[in-house]
Amino acid sequence: MQKGIQVFLGGMVGSLLRYLIQLYTSTSIMLWVVNILGSFVLGSLNGYYLKKGTPARLFLTTGMLGAFTTFSTFTGNWFNQLQEHAVLGIFYGLAMTIACFIAAFLGYFLNRGKQAWNG
Repeated sequence: MQKGIQVFLGGMVGSLLRYLIQLYTSTSIMLWVVNILGSFVLGSLNGYYLKKGTPARLFLTTGMLGAFTTFSTFTGNWFNQLQEHAVLGIFYGLAMTIACFIAAFLGYFLNRGKQAWNG
């Protein structure tokens, strides 16, 4: 039950942070900001947790970052772009996916310490 409460509270924080970013940007910009930043932070936390665990892991990763990032909105925008212009839609989807992967990898790599890469 305690783990569920951690995820729940983290989700509240993450969704509020995403909402605050959306207040000051368009939906398209918000998607890039939250998905790339969220990927970097998640990669960083996963690298950090190689060195030591923490009771806040579920709160930060599954809860906060799960609610902060938004794959469903990204997918909806991607689908709309594919319908309007297939080539730009393909570029958009690939660019977002690659940018998020690179951000997560950099965060992981920078925060893993002296742990060996197992990939």
